[in-house]
Amino acid sequence: MSKISFLFSFLLPLILTGCVAGNLADNTALPITKVNVAEQKVDGTYIYWYLSRQNAPERLGERVYSTKQGDYQSDYQWQSGKLKTLLQQGERLIDGQQVPFELQLRFDSQGIAVYQRYKEDGHILPLTTNEITELKQHSEYLVHRIERLKRSKQYFEQGYRQQQQQISCQTQQPITIDDPNVLSAFSPSGHWAAIGEQKNGRLRIHKLLSGVVSETCLQAPTLIDTKQ
Repeated sequence: MSKISFLFSFLLPLILTGCVAGNLADNTALPITKVNVAEQKVDGTYIYWYLSRQNAPERLGERVYSTKQGDYQSDYQWQSGKLKTLLQQGERLIDGQQVPFELQLRFDSQGIAVYQRYKEDGHILPLTTNEITELKQHSEYLVHRIERLKRSKQYFEQGYRQQQQQISCQTQQPITIDDPNVLSAFSPSGHWAAIGEQKNGRLRIHKLLSGVVSETCLQAPTLIDTKQ
């Protein structure tokens, strides 16, 4: 073997190792894709703030306004494509009554629940294995559902009237509504929410979300403390 061949055979593993390490570093620095979509079902309105990296889920905030399920918010966090943490809080509809509840679930790298806490109307109740499995499956369903809503351009849009202009909550800039009369269902000076598509400072509203009542611009729920 020549000296050049020997040197190349010696350096090749180091080069490959450096490439792999570089790729891993690049993956952590890949940009986050943000999607804010919504849907209106028979029983209410569902709003999603979704963050992904290279088509893998990272974070999901959810707000639910439902006559069947209740009014609550959720915060999902994934790690390496696997659900790591789920927190929910709000009011759940039980026997026709709005009952306050809180849910906390944490999973290890194998997907096994290592911490659970469910509090309903002031009482701490255990979650069954089936219930935990259903919650994990629902998180997977939401990711696929959001992708479908994105493809059909069911974006969540919100804004408010300031003097004689409509201001977009997303950009905090004036926005032109294709049909301004569509907002007549909302308070003239209040905030409004809709499913639509915004482009070049113009908004085409597909559907008003009259069930979403807020005096401020809605933000993604941040129930999970990422510093822990």
